[in-house]
Amino acid sequence: MFKNFGKVFKFTFHNQVAPASYKVLTFVIGILLFLIPAGILVLLSMNANNDKDKKLESCGAEKIYVANTVAEGTDFNILKSIQGEGYDKIEYVTVPSVDDALEKIKAAGETKSFVLSVTKDSENAITADIVLPDGSEIKADQAKHFYDAINSQTEMMFVITARGISLADMAEVAKQTNTDLFNVSGFQKGESLLADSKIAEEQNNQKMLDGFSVIITMMVCMIMYFVVMAYGASITKNIVMEKSSKLMDTMLISVKPEAMIFGKLLGVLSAGLLQFFFWIAMLAGGVYAGVVLSDKFFPGANAPVITFLKSFGSLNLFKPGPVILAVIVLIFGILLYASLAAFAGAISSTQEQAASNQGIFLLVLIAAYFIVMIKALDPANTPLWIHLCPFTGALTLPAALVLGTLNWGTAIGGVAAVVVLALLLVYFAGMVYKAMALYKGQHLSPKKIFKIMTNK
Repeated sequence: MFKNFGKVFKFTFHNQVAPASYKVLTFVIGILLFLIPAGILVLLSMNANNDKDKKLESCGAEKIYVANTVAEGTDFNILKSIQGEGYDKIEYVTVPSVDDALEKIKAAGETKSFVLSVTKDSENAITADIVLPDGSEIKADQAKHFYDAINSQTEMMFVITARGISLADMAEVAKQTNTDLFNVSGFQKGESLLADSKIAEEQNNQKMLDGFSVIITMMVCMIMYFVVMAYGASITKNIVMEKSSKLMDTMLISVKPEAMIFGKLLGVLSAGLLQFFFWIAMLAGGVYAGVVLSDKFFPGANAPVITFLKSFGSLNLFKPGPVILAVIVLIFGILLYASLAAFAGAISSTQEQAASNQGIFLLVLIAAYFIVMIKALDPANTPLWIHLCPFTGALTLPAALVLGTLNWGTAIGGVAAVVVLALLLVYFAGMVYKAMALYKGQHLSPKKIFKIMTNK
């Protein structure tokens, strides 16, 4: 069945990777995929480091008179907790009105004080206005830093204080609410379902797992789409190429049609997958280099992305066995859709027919993509048939496998369906290719093609 398959594969693979354009494109994109994530992660760490070192500038005040008409007599000294230049030394004095504060400032000859007027607007929202006395040394730009301090650190505390809520009451409001989970019998006995730390950890991580599942599923869909789009047309073109030459009869004697179809298909795909996995390796290397460089040049800069990447390994999600199985599904999934491209080439006699027949694999891929987007982005509610149907399973199984959200029976069944159907389609494409090649010039109906393939 696969006589001289190796020769067809080598010939096709060499023709794909030999051009200088293939090599230049592979290495240029690979270098960019290494440099871009590394650079982005370093920049994120640099910004986080700058934010860490950035201090609030002084508002220039040594004393602030507060005229609070919302809740008279409120003590605003709680704002001494603001972390910034000089804010912990500001004295807050409560006054009945703005005019009273201005008189006190004038009488004392203070030049580093201002008045804070706290009122309510027509919508019952708190309004804070700064009034600079005549002869004040405080500039307008300096006074604005007081607003920056409130907005960046104590906005909620300021609003609560302005409404007259005491510090003790504020502490009660700020206390964390205790939560627990019981079933009926456990509630009656006081036995919590969250007593087991493993159960609690699983529940806390469930949302994270769901998010990963969506991201990985979408990544697989995009990979499948771009690989099939990029190399499907090339597979169709390579298969139909010999039909217009005089070498057809010789080729069908020395090479089995199934071997030729499979050799050409794998030759083109191997070149594409070599390119693709090289890019993935460069991307992973870029991410790793970015984390290492961030630690070296900006230690302690807690950029959220860097923190996540450092702790990613502790989640213990990507185990070697499921990951290997997921890669197998990804490869055979690409092979499955590529075999449809091979079938399009097998039923085509000219390049023009091949171009029009490419819709065979494109329509199937697009239909599977939309089914997955509608039905399979929620791991808990994904129908079982999505994983077992080869065309949709090729898109959903990798995420389910690496995250461990699928039982082994369903996983193996889905993988087997993808692999078997891919190989059957390659074999079927070979039989169609032989039938169409030997009877070129004749109009062959589907019934006639079936009889030829089955030797009837």
